[in-house]
Amino acid sequence: MAALSQLDLDRLEVDAKRTAVKQVANMLQRPDQLEKVDQYKRRVARKKATVEAMLKTALQSQLDGVRTGLSQLQTALQDVQEIKNGLEEVDNTYKSIANLNDKLKIVRDENTRHRQLAAAVDNLKHISTVPETIKKTADLIAEGKLLHAHKCLSELEMSRDDLLFEVHRQQTSSATDRNLIMQYFKDLDKIYTELGKQLWLVLQRTLITVRREPTVTVTVLRIIEREERTDAVMLKRQEQTGFIPPWRPKRWRAKCFEVLQESMSRRIEGSQLEDRTLDKMWLVRHLERTRKNVLEDIRVVKTLCEPCFPPSYHIVERYVSMYHKAIQQNLHDVINQQLESNEIVSLLNWVNAYTGPDAMGDPELQIDMSKLGPLLGEKMVETLQDHYLKTRGGNIKDWMNNTLKSDQNDWDRNTQPDADAEGYFITSMPVILFEMIEQNLQVAAHIHESMIVKVLDVCVNELLHLSKTFSAAIREYKDRHLVDRSKPKFYVLYMTANINNCLAFIGFAEQLRSKYVKSDIDEAKEPDKFAVLAKTFNSIAREGCRYLLEEVFIDLSSHTSGLLTRDLWLNSPIPVDTICITVEDYSQDFVHLKPKYFEYLMAKQAERIVVEYVKAMLSPSKKSPLKVTKKEKMQLKKYAKKQSS
Repeated sequence: MAALSQLDLDRLEVDAKRTAVKQVANMLQRPDQLEKVDQYKRRVARKKATVEAMLKTALQSQLDGVRTGLSQLQTALQDVQEIKNGLEEVDNTYKSIANLNDKLKIVRDENTRHRQLAAAVDNLKHISTVPETIKKTADLIAEGKLLHAHKCLSELEMSRDDLLFEVHRQQTSSATDRNLIMQYFKDLDKIYTELGKQLWLVLQRTLITVRREPTVTVTVLRIIEREERTDAVMLKRQEQTGFIPPWRPKRWRAKCFEVLQESMSRRIEGSQLEDRTLDKMWLVRHLERTRKNVLEDIRVVKTLCEPCFPPSYHIVERYVSMYHKAIQQNLHDVINQQLESNEIVSLLNWVNAYTGPDAMGDPELQIDMSKLGPLLGEKMVETLQDHYLKTRGGNIKDWMNNTLKSDQNDWDRNTQPDADAEGYFITSMPVILFEMIEQNLQVAAHIHESMIVKVLDVCVNELLHLSKTFSAAIREYKDRHLVDRSKPKFYVLYMTANINNCLAFIGFAEQLRSKYVKSDIDEAKEPDKFAVLAKTFNSIAREGCRYLLEEVFIDLSSHTSGLLTRDLWLNSPIPVDTICITVEDYSQDFVHLKPKYFEYLMAKQAERIVVEYVKAMLSPSKKSPLKVTKKEKMQLKKYAKKQSS
């Protein structure tokens, strides 16, 4: 190994000389550079001195570190040896006292009896006066001196728990000793229960008590906090010793909040003083009383309760949360009573206004509603809306049918129908129906914006159903008139009014569409019900026009049969004159039609007259003075067939 190291050093020395020769050769390539040899020597000498200094420093540092490490290792070795010696001594000592436990059993038993005796002596005062203390505490509770009563009970409880703890510490403890102590202090739990009842009674009336005697509320809270601290101490002792006294932990603070929550729920329930059988507006009154009570109570909590309760209770936030939960539960109870449609509207409107400035959003209260969540879940709201739509749909259907029946009764009156400002006959049915629809849509807008479209859809569907009933009613009206044409007296005028009603329905439907439908309807996905509604009522109006034409041509039937005959048509102008006079007479009634259907009726009437002439030409039973070729007859037949259809 040494030989190898020597070879390495020799090789390094040779490499160093070779490198030095190259460096000198590079520095002395020209003759004039010989003058700088001294400079080069000094420079190399400085570098060499610097490198040697650095090497010395590094070596010195390494040597110091090694010296320190060796010193510490020596010290550690000495410590390890001392520890080894100590452990050997402990081991020898432990072996020598292995039987000491058995030898000291008598001392241990004596110590246990002494400790129990010491605990008994310490609590002798309370043990000997348990009956008197119990009676005194009961009197204090009856007198309302709750703080003093709790102090007495705490002292008794502490004495009992100390005795029970000593029994628990015995290795040979028996249930008899424990039962004896519990039997002696049996009245303690009863008095504690009575004290708790008084505390909960005060808490139930907190909002009243803080206005009259806030000190009573403070006293109750001090007792509760004492019990909470005792719970904490006993739980910590349980972790250390495994012993927990009877009825611990009591958790009176949690019970306090439960009592407050129950009182809130009863106060909300107490706002309902009547039901549907006594007052149709029962729900509106109940919700309004609830709103007023909640706002009033929260103001009392902010001004009077907050100074009485410990800051850790965050009593304002807790009261708001408890009222929120109580209202939620009450609303669910109300909903389970199978609400009617108007009651659903009142409920949903109240829920929408719950976070507004007139309720929990009052700027004075400064309540953060984002922490509370909604009163009703989305599914519950959707269920209510669906029930409302179902019920409202049935009501709308009944209203429409009743309105139509009332209108039908007017058709048989012996007075002319009403006319609008322009003299066109109408009835009140379209206005009544669309006012009713508009009212329902306004109510829906108060519930939720999405309800507008749903209610509008229900109304349009019911209008489509009504159109079928309306068409059948007009047809039945016409058939009844044809049985006895003297009745109803103003058949033509009321049929005219119904035709105008169809145009009113179309106009009102278009108004609803432009007002409430915000986007174009994709007919590829669903049919445009407004277009279907307009088409349906337009068809009914044209059907009514055909009924009017039928009425005209029933009167003209005896005269049209004489057209293009030698006897009546050539020898007398009566048939033509009568036709003209009859048409003109009916036209005086038809002028009360809206222009759209008046023009339609006049066009159809002219076509019908032409058809009658064509029929007269083609009738083989008539002796027509006109000569018509076979080809012309075929053309006339096609025309007559087309116009008749």
